[in-house]
Amino acid sequence: MQRLQISLDEEHYEFLKSEAFVTGQSMAAVLRNLLDELIQIRQQEILQHDPIWQAIGVAEEIEGPSDVSANVDRYLYGEPVEVAPTQALLKVAEDSDEYHLN
Repeated sequence: MQRLQISLDEEHYEFLKSEAFVTGQSMAAVLRNLLDELIQIRQQEILQHDPIWQAIGVAEEIEGPSDVSANVDRYLYGEPVEVAPTQALLKVAEDSDEYHLN
């Protein structure tokens, strides 16, 4: 924990003093709690306005293979998919350009 010395106007000081009395906490604890609440609110505001959230759903209407995450090496490097011996079901190609196992 870092130590900090600050100057407050009378209104701020009286507020902290009364909150400390009512809650049974020190003025420093009251101030830390208020800062925690403010930080949490500010972080939520930042996340809500982050442009990354505008990217959600951009590719929903794009057609293509549905197994890219499971077979990333094949799509990036052209490597064949290795099937585990215990795998009983094989995916059937939906489009002529989709990879399928023989």
